[in-house]
Amino acid sequence: MIIESVLVGYLALVILIGVYEYRKTKGLLDYYLAGKKLGTLVVSFSFFATYFSTAAFLGGGGTGFLLGFQWSAFLTFFHILFAILAWMVIAPPMKKVADEYGAITIPELFRKRAGVLSQVVAALVMIVFFELYMVSIYKGAGNLLQVMLSMDYTTGLVITALIVMIYTAIGGFRAVVMTDLIQGIIVLIGGVALFLTLIYSLGGLSSAIEALSNAKIFGGMSGKALFEISKVGPPPILKAGMIVPFVLSLTFAISVAQLASPQLVVRFVAARDSRVIANGMILTPLIIGIFAICVFSIGPFGWVVIPKYTDDITAFLKDTDLVVPFIAMKLFPAGINALLLTAIIAAAMSTINSLIHLVATAFVRDLVQNVKSLEEKTALNLTRVAVFIFAAVPVVFAVKPMGVIVEIVGVSFSVITSAFLVPLIACLYSERPNSAAISASMVAAVIASILWYFYYYKVYWIYPVVPGLVVSVAVFVLFSLAFPQPSKAEA
Repeated sequence: MIIESVLVGYLALVILIGVYEYRKTKGLLDYYLAGKKLGTLVVSFSFFATYFSTAAFLGGGGTGFLLGFQWSAFLTFFHILFAILAWMVIAPPMKKVADEYGAITIPELFRKRAGVLSQVVAALVMIVFFELYMVSIYKGAGNLLQVMLSMDYTTGLVITALIVMIYTAIGGFRAVVMTDLIQGIIVLIGGVALFLTLIYSLGGLSSAIEALSNAKIFGGMSGKALFEISKVGPPPILKAGMIVPFVLSLTFAISVAQLASPQLVVRFVAARDSRVIANGMILTPLIIGIFAICVFSIGPFGWVVIPKYTDDITAFLKDTDLVVPFIAMKLFPAGINALLLTAIIAAAMSTINSLIHLVATAFVRDLVQNVKSLEEKTALNLTRVAVFIFAAVPVVFAVKPMGVIVEIVGVSFSVITSAFLVPLIACLYSERPNSAAISASMVAAVIASILWYFYYYKVYWIYPVVPGLVVSVAVFVLFSLAFPQPSKAEA
């Protein structure tokens, strides 16, 4: 009953925040970007909370059960590296260029710098693949409520969706970032608390490592293999000798998204000024690093904790998303369980709200308003309606999802990152971005990523982000050479 009470109280709080921010939303700029008045704490924690969803808690944490600390180490390293690069390389010019051109969405920034075609292509890519990404987050929320509350999986999906729909639709970006601040703090505390509790329950770090080294894994193998590279993993990948490329490309795919994912970089535009960006360069990588080190190290210790309570290891190998909630339920007393449940639900909602808001604004601002001119009030109301529609669609697919969380996230991030990274850098750093090259590179990256996943991924076990980025760069260069932009004198 304690868990249910804490969860209900939290859900009521985020709805109240939505109502409060609704009263402060005066127009489209407020609804889309919170009036571009966000401070360091809000921008940093909103970036953190949006990036880390249930995919981080359940997928990122649980996959170490199957792949060991090679997964934990590479994923943590890439997260910290790309968090630093995002705030150093992307954030400063992003804020400057968006303010200079008056762009309030990422596709609109593309149009201001490279023409309407790039805006439409970017909006379509965002809508399709963020809807796919949301399937993974809904799945994580459903799995969590299923394990920790013995709730029907589908019921958990619907509850998560309804709450996020309501406060995002009524409060807009203001509600998104303010709930992100609260959710981000809860997520950070929850992740650190779970890791410390796990290590304490095993007698300290050295005792935990010793116990794991002596554990029997995968039907008799020594637990020492979890600390080595290329010794554990899915049998088909082990047989192919491709564990290292697989782990490197997947962790890279998930982490490099910080550089180009629209739902993240749009927060740079919403910052109050350049000082916010400068302070965020320090704060954001710090909190991302702390969270990553703690949460991504939990999974391997499942080999010590889970056998104490059940002999059925197979279920956790088939779906590693169940590892972290199981550990949490067994290690924490009821009251603390409630806080951790809230932390992971917060992680889900803080990402879903941003994706829904981004997709809805892209649909109205970057697609509909390219066809029909709308008054500000009409555009605002249509965006609110779009929030409900685009929040509901992934729920339908999440009822029978197409893979475990990490797989879904990896593919979605591969497409989004490979489609947006090169065009975004061109728009931020080029004096005259090549419009043909930008649009072509986005389309080529999407096609390459999808084809690679369906035809070559299970041959080479390299995630689609790698070929996607290679093709994006190649097409951008080829189109830039074949269709050079006119000089300013010629224009």
